[in-house]
Amino acid sequence: MLAPAGQRALLSMQAQGDGGYGDVGKSFAGCTATVVIITRTEIICANAGDSRTVLCRSGRAKEMSEDHKPENPGELSRIQRSGGFVEDGRVNGMLALSRALGDFEYKGNTQLPCRDQAVSPFPDVRIEPIDAGT
Repeated sequence: MLAPAGQRALLSMQAQGDGGYGDVGKSFAGCTATVVIITRTEIICANAGDSRTVLCRSGRAKEMSEDHKPENPGELSRIQRSGGFVEDGRVNGMLALSRALGDFEYKGNTQLPCRDQAVSPFPDVRIEPIDAGT
């Protein structure tokens, strides 16, 4: 979204009407994501935010993702280290999740890499081996 192609797309959307995109060339949009890659030997799930992935194995549900909530101890620690705070279960009293794509207003600490911002875009990754018996 910050790359030139992303900025062109935002400007194009803004030209058609604001739609919640904020100032020209600046987006206040964000989203969560969960992605699954299946290889011959593994099921790999990457999750950022509160999207959920569940694997059914032998008729039982197995969680492949975890909601990234601001009050989770590791998330809270990262938010506070970045200069942010959690109020009423929300980052800086506003956003109800602690990892997301976009939401750049929570990623403005120029002293920190993306991974360590108040709202991180970096996913958790879980790997489950494929077992022909189940």
